Amino acid sequence: MIKLDNISAGYDKIEIVKNINIEFEEGTITSIIGKNGCGKTTLLRTASNLLKPFRGDITINGKDITCFNSKEFAKKVAFLPQLRTVPNITVSQLVMHGRYPHLGFSRTPQKKDKEIVEKAIKSMQLNKYMDKNVKELSGGQRQKVYIAMVLAQDTDIIFLDEPTTYLDINHQLEILEIVKNLKKMGKTIIMVLHDLNNALSYSDRVCLLENGEIVIYDTPQAVYDCKEIDRIFNVNSQQVQVGEEERKQYVFYIK
Repeated sequence: MIKLDNISAGYDKIEIVKNINIEFEEGTITSIIGKNGCGKTTLLRTASNLLKPFRGDITINGKDITCFNSKEFAKKVAFLPQLRTVPNITVSQLVMHGRYPHLGFSRTPQKKDKEIVEKAIKSMQLNKYMDKNVKELSGGQRQKVYIAMVLAQDTDIIFLDEPTTYLDINHQLEILEIVKNLKKMGKTIIMVLHDLNNALSYSDRVCLLENGEIVIYDTPQAVYDCKEIDRIFNVNSQQVQVGEEERKQYVFYIK
């Protein structure tokens, strides 16, 4: 479990998020939502120790994150940013980057590391692309390669910043189904999403931010029922049941 107590953080001494008190529960999917500029990515970067808070404490299973060295922390937490430079390397080489926290001083992959990388690639159904240059892949395929890299890193906690951005609807849903499978593997996933329907449909918990503060952090149903999304985004919303399993989906429209 990762816990944030009275966290304030930002850039150049300017607070972006403040008064953050939240616990991300083990083995769950949490989506962070809110209007542009409300502090979603800042909160994600702070929780993942990429941005040092101005004040407050962050702990993982009760241990302050400042007590971990960088290698120890990288064995516990993986972070996948929204924007990345596409490297000029093969799929298998990129996925192997996820093993670096586990390698010795020589950084020479052992048989176990190679097996883990191969398994991660197969789990993303990228077998036939193992020796292909990442630059030659589609956006959806690249995103799966990066998730395979995160899998190879083998952390319990995974932070994803807009994992479906710039993808077509088919690849968006494919990535979200992969996120659900990560949860089944026992991973704790915290992600920023712009798509409100996907956030409510695929998450166990939803954190709604406004002006850098948490408005509500609860189940998707509770977040929908409180109508704070409608107020903040100035929209109307409707919950509908779809498919034979009557899965809940959410429709948003201008008032």
